[in-house]
Amino acid sequence: MFWKTGKPGSTEASRQGAGRSSIARRLALLHILAVLVSYTLFGAFFYSKRMGQLEQESFADLSAERASIVAMMGQPDARVLVGYEIRTQQFEPENLRPFIRILDRKGSTLLESPWLGRTIPRGSFPPPGAALRWRSGQGESYLLESFRLPGQLFSGPGGVLQLGVNTHGEKELVGQIRLTLAAFILCGILFAFCCTFFIVRLALKPLNDISLTARNITRNRLDTRIDSSSLPIELVSLVDSFNSMLERLEDSFSRLSHYSANLAHELRTPINNLMIESDITLAKERTPQEYQRVIASSLEEYGRLSWIVDRLLFLARSDLEALELDRRRLDLRSEIDDIFDYYFDSACESGVTLELFGNAVLCADQTLFRRAISNLISNAIAYTPIGGAIVVTLEQGDDLSVSVTVSDTGRGIDEGHLPSVFDRFYRGAGSKEGNPSGAGLGLAIVKAIMQMHGGSVAVESAPGKGTRLTLLFPGGAAPMVQPGFNDIL
Repeated sequence: MFWKTGKPGSTEASRQGAGRSSIARRLALLHILAVLVSYTLFGAFFYSKRMGQLEQESFADLSAERASIVAMMGQPDARVLVGYEIRTQQFEPENLRPFIRILDRKGSTLLESPWLGRTIPRGSFPPPGAALRWRSGQGESYLLESFRLPGQLFSGPGGVLQLGVNTHGEKELVGQIRLTLAAFILCGILFAFCCTFFIVRLALKPLNDISLTARNITRNRLDTRIDSSSLPIELVSLVDSFNSMLERLEDSFSRLSHYSANLAHELRTPINNLMIESDITLAKERTPQEYQRVIASSLEEYGRLSWIVDRLLFLARSDLEALELDRRRLDLRSEIDDIFDYYFDSACESGVTLELFGNAVLCADQTLFRRAISNLISNAIAYTPIGGAIVVTLEQGDDLSVSVTVSDTGRGIDEGHLPSVFDRFYRGAGSKEGNPSGAGLGLAIVKAIMQMHGGSVAVESAPGKGTRLTLLFPGGAAPMVQPGFNDIL
């Protein structure tokens, strides 16, 4: 009985596994089948070769008997010698005695072994010069031969020697060979069955160990990894893939936990503000003007909540790749001039100048491109001190790739924070001072937009020296068709 693997106590798993055969059983059956086929082929080959050898030996014995009789017939007293040979046959066991018949040229019998006529019919012998195997009605097998005798023998010219030999001994030997082969094959299969059970179980032990380790991994133990150093080489790739999956899961759970905590924090602040303001307002009677002021203040918080939800919805849909790009040919210099016009007043209030260099043409979603650049410029304005500058540089590659670089002369970002700036809700030290109303979603949205276009975004920064963000759009990419996306912007 081979074992089954599964979660202990799981009725559903047992029910599903009831109709399936295990790997161990399959391997064992295939191995036993291979052994059976191998032993059978070997037995058939050995039996065939041994039968051929026995056939040759039997005909060799027949030829030796014939040579002995012919030698006796060549002696001067041939008739006496052959007669004596024939008479002594009655004292030999029936299955060992040769049957002899000597015919003259007319076919008349000169000498004949006792009981030959009733044991082997005369017509059963082959013509002179031939030999054959003949089976009697009682199941006895004989080798029969007819041989034309030389003219100088006592039978005279044209005489024929008919010789028959019982092959009972050969039959017994064949039976023993068959019995031995059958016992050999049966014992070999039983031995293979026992060895296969042990070998397969030993070979599948690493899989059972992997299963046991995987079963003990919970959401609180995602840092567990399977050691592949002692595993067979065939399982190393599987274990490495499994460990990679665990790393991705651990990272995803960590991000989800961080994301949920930040989301709760970002939503809690405006909701608390609304609740506190409403409680204070309802604590006593207010004038219509005061109620209007409270409602107006609440609308600002509602707007913040709507802004956060809108960006979260955008990011969620971009993760699912359920968005469609409305690609069109864009003159990027013209597009960024329009964005500069929008942020001109804000830049003037912050004492920051906006500069644009270069030209480029790109096939991209216009709304998404503008949103990405707007997020970068809005961040740059928020973190660039008075007298600073924001420079946008456009470059078109020979392969039609496009890079858009947005650099500022702001406070910069510490090197330790750079790997996290594109994470959702991530806000580094001092970010709330520059942009207190931000939620840490702007750069995450920029990254998502670039991924939708098959591009990438990179950041370079140093404290006190400013920040440079580069958007790289690949060249020669076919327009991607994914669903209007502008309906959620």
